[in-house]
Amino acid sequence: MARSPWAHRDFRLLLAGSATVSFVMPMQFLTQIFWVQDRFPERDVLYVGLVAASRGSAMLLFGLVGGAFADRFERRRVLLGCQVASLAIGAGVAALMIAEPLGGANIGILLLLTFAQAGTMAVDQPARTAATPAIVGMESLSSAITWQMVAQQVTFPIALPLVGFLNSIVEPGTVYLFTLSAWLVILPLIAMLRFRSVGTANRSVSMLGNIREGLAYTRRDATLFGVIALVVVLQVVGMAGPATLGPVWMLKVLGLSTTQFGFMAMTWGLGTSVASFFYVWQKNLPAQGQTLCTAVLLFALFAVVFAHSRLAPLTAIANFGLGFALVGTMVSSSTIVQRTVSDEMRGRVMGLFPLTQGLSMLSGLPASVAGQAYGLPVVFPILAWTTLAAAAMIILRRPSLRVVGRSQPATSAVSGGD
Repeated sequence: MARSPWAHRDFRLLLAGSATVSFVMPMQFLTQIFWVQDRFPERDVLYVGLVAASRGSAMLLFGLVGGAFADRFERRRVLLGCQVASLAIGAGVAALMIAEPLGGANIGILLLLTFAQAGTMAVDQPARTAATPAIVGMESLSSAITWQMVAQQVTFPIALPLVGFLNSIVEPGTVYLFTLSAWLVILPLIAMLRFRSVGTANRSVSMLGNIREGLAYTRRDATLFGVIALVVVLQVVGMAGPATLGPVWMLKVLGLSTTQFGFMAMTWGLGTSVASFFYVWQKNLPAQGQTLCTAVLLFALFAVVFAHSRLAPLTAIANFGLGFALVGTMVSSSTIVQRTVSDEMRGRVMGLFPLTQGLSMLSGLPASVAGQAYGLPVVFPILAWTTLAAAAMIILRRPSLRVVGRSQPATSAVSGGD
């Protein structure tokens, strides 16, 4: 019988650190948005879009680099280096927001710092996920990944009202400075980790060569390629409507008030939370390809309902379903990839996940332009039906996806320590 991931000391430390990071990151991002809106009210929409684009472009660029780092170096040290860099960059952001030394040029510096900080996140994520099997072993991997998702989904809704409250009583720069106290927890947790997981990438070639090897490896493996393709479709096409432009849709198309929008947004968070605990309970489901296929198709179907609904209760149900299906997709895709990929390529393949998140952030721009030109009631159904058609085509053309995990025995644990 597989040990619970909670039995591993290093997993508890890693999970606590991940939960703290998941708690503080949305607080920092939203505080930046509040600062931009307060300091540049005439151009706040443009500048907020640029802040999001800087985050997305950094994750797009550094996701692959981070995967190569995770496969070339000791992963615990990569995590520690990323968090030290993140603290230093965060201190620069806080100083900029408080001192405002350059007037109108401050926004340019903020974009550069935001790009750098998102880059450290993109490097951190593949090392963090690639280290998990070394800590808990393959038998407990599905449960470990699901608990990591639980930590993200539980901390996120707590962070949102707190950051709103703090920014209502003090200046955004002060709030941002306060968020840096989280690293008093994050850095010691990483420093206390005992496991050693050294990437085994071919060091006789350059970093770029390692990245090309990882991409070629993913392309050759039918299962890996199919999983990543489904995630790309969901993130780039599916999320552009309900997630990126959902707030505008609810306010302008459905005619909700800001208070009603807040309650509607909670249904997505409720769906993600319920899904997280569901997969903790049904811990064998995430390793099965049928779970991934079902989750992606459900996301697309709920996106279709969302796009055609003009009734708030029906939209709330669709929003709940979207959150539930998103968690199912991310938990199952990560679990399947971790079980399929060789340890030599683990970081580089897992580095494709932050890359897809970066693409998701950037895809909001063309979707917004199309929505402005043709109207959201036209664009949303196109995005939803395209998601459904593309996902169905991938599943039909990659039959290996549907049989993953049916009778495959658990792989032995990767070397590591408790």
